[in-house]
Amino acid sequence: MRIRTALTAVLLLAATATACTGGSAEPAGAEASRASAAAKVLTLGSGRHWKDIDGDGSHISATTTAVSYTQPVKGVHLPTNLAGFPDPEWAVLEVKTCADADSTNVIVAQSPWTLRLKDGTEVKPLGLRGYGVPAPTYPVSAGTVRPGSCLRGKITFGMAKGSRPDRIVYDVRRRPAVTWSVPRA
Repeated sequence: MRIRTALTAVLLLAATATACTGGSAEPAGAEASRASAAAKVLTLGSGRHWKDIDGDGSHISATTTAVSYTQPVKGVHLPTNLAGFPDPEWAVLEVKTCADADSTNVIVAQSPWTLRLKDGTEVKPLGLRGYGVPAPTYPVSAGTVRPGSCLRGKITFGMAKGSRPDRIVYDVRRRPAVTWSVPRA
């Protein structure tokens, strides 16, 4: 009786472990495929299509694109202390997000965007809009892109004079980061 009880417990444990690991709706290799796609470095102007499940369980999907990168930018009138560097050089990243027609509203912001230097240092956006920054400004905290429409705007960064990023990174939690290369000046 004890052997049968122990054997039943082992079989139940094995069945539970198999159900937890094998119950994925994704085909075999999908995770590796996602990781491979996330590792690919895109060129400016190329978009990355993504899909997710929104907080309320609804379908959300869009294409996010790093359109252009300009450094230095003339005509930016901001206090130099905003950049965190003495005598900063201003840079502008233009980005675009297009929500799929069958998606729910896509919320966008500047915060998932960073510039990455060759040494791995990340430069975060200034998070500014209004006077002193190039227009149109990409939403600072919570812009809405309705299904079937696009939103395009500029994000301003302060860079140490003489430094230039080699990568643009769009990193939203729960999704693989997307990376674009920055062409040489």
